[in-house]
Amino acid sequence: MITWDNAKLEPVLITFNRAQHLEKTLRAFFDAGLTSMRLHVLDNASTDETPEVVARFQAQWQNLHYHRNKYNIGGNANILRAVEISNSEYHWVIGDDDEWYLSHTNELIDILKNTAADVIRLGWQASGMSRGKTLDSEIIRTQEKMFFGSLSMISATILRRSLVTRYLCSAYANISNFYQQIIPVVLANQNEKISVHTLKNDLMLHTPNSTAAYFLGDLEWYTIWYKTGLFFCDEKKRAKFNQETIHYARFTAKNHKLGLPPWLSLIRICLYFKSLRISQSRYLVEIFLYGKGVRWIFFLPACAYFLTPGFLAAGLRNLYQKIYKLPVKNPKRDTSR
Repeated sequence: MITWDNAKLEPVLITFNRAQHLEKTLRAFFDAGLTSMRLHVLDNASTDETPEVVARFQAQWQNLHYHRNKYNIGGNANILRAVEISNSEYHWVIGDDDEWYLSHTNELIDILKNTAADVIRLGWQASGMSRGKTLDSEIIRTQEKMFFGSLSMISATILRRSLVTRYLCSAYANISNFYQQIIPVVLANQNEKISVHTLKNDLMLHTPNSTAAYFLGDLEWYTIWYKTGLFFCDEKKRAKFNQETIHYARFTAKNHKLGLPPWLSLIRICLYFKSLRISQSRYLVEIFLYGKGVRWIFFLPACAYFLTPGFLAAGLRNLYQKIYKLPVKNPKRDTSR
């Protein structure tokens, strides 16, 4: 069994109606010998077997604690609600559906014991130049292409509790834009000096989920990121923050069978939704309103969307599906959010 310092860090695992994912995550931590860890499960009023899953593990894991919200307060609010659950020096919110490499846990334990860093990154999207080092956040911001992106995944980021609570009110103000968890670092990067340590080895891998209410539409994701960028007072910093979306698009294109450049991929996305008669007008308008530093790349996609007739977009979609032998999917509108 691994010895865990609960005074340093008590993680909070948030979940809602995903008992199977929760069981897999708890099993990963249990099998890694982390039962000395005081782990809190924060259930956002699930209606499935979530309580029973936790109870089964509690029979063998005395440090596993279960908390249940009276009402479903929304996933974003639950992320911030988690800070109230524990009192450890560091704060770590864990998702219920990520892939874990817990054989590297000893590296994290050593860092928690010896570091004075305000932020600890567990490797996701972090560049090689930062790994195994503690650096000023401003140095990393200027040198890495996706610094704030690397902090956007809750499971991959550990924050000093005092940093979170200093900017908690501002984080709540960004709940509607889905990136409330990075607001403390966005504001601290502008107002004070904070240090960031990046693990040498990845401790987790984010696994994107397309389940209803856990997934954002493509253009919707761009708009909420750019709205989050409004927390930057410095125009150049805001532009660089926004440009992380383009770097991420290039990064993901490398692993896509089409490998399209961002502007062409955006045209494909716009025409796809046009063919389905799902309006993207609001998102495109918001992108041009808030997309400091990235508006240029959306010019052709916007023209394609507004100028292409719906019947032509539908024909192009059918042709695309035939060429690449893709299954025909009938989208369903999600009203759970």
